[in-house]
Amino acid sequence: MNPRKLMAVALCAAACVTTTAFADDDFGIESASPVRIADPVNPQPGMVMNIYPCDTWSMGWENLQKIFSGLATAPAEKTGVSKSENFSIPNQTQTKLGRWEGYLKCKRATTYTFVVNGQGKNESWDGFSLMVNGKTMIKLAYAKEPVDVDLKLGWNKIEFVAIFGSKKPVEIEYKPKGSLSEPRSLGPKDFFYDQKPDDVW
Repeated sequence: MNPRKLMAVALCAAACVTTTAFADDDFGIESASPVRIADPVNPQPGMVMNIYPCDTWSMGWENLQKIFSGLATAPAEKTGVSKSENFSIPNQTQTKLGRWEGYLKCKRATTYTFVVNGQGKNESWDGFSLMVNGKTMIKLAYAKEPVDVDLKLGWNKIEFVAIFGSKKPVEIEYKPKGSLSEPRSLGPKDFFYDQKPDDVW
């Protein structure tokens, strides 16, 4: 075959392969959604807990979600690992914000119903927010809030934020969606946090 024809055939084949590859891969552009969460490097029992001061009377209810979403990069008043039964702030004497971050390890992929039992509407300014694998599941609530959560096989990242205007803890219960069994409680003791090597000094 003529060398020029051979070159043309080769270029055409390459173009076809490239086009097919792009078609299989959304034209070569990777979507930002869903968020990809890295598995923990060195999982240890408990959740990372950050506590923040909170002047709720000056912020207003409508600003709470904005404040909740900015806590991941805000300086904390206190940081530690919690292994408690429920979500609460130890030795609380005034209104505080708490943020917990950790991982649940699932034996199978399924949908669970989480029920967050907040402190109730009568407790001024108390509220909470729940994020699972980078997705906001509860934007802002204050009383009893059920939500269906899809958990994948293996590690699932959970972030929970709550305002504590009183000393009453916030409880989370869960069960497989549609199950007739009694729900089980879920607290920081049931999670893992990522103790990375550079965190030890």
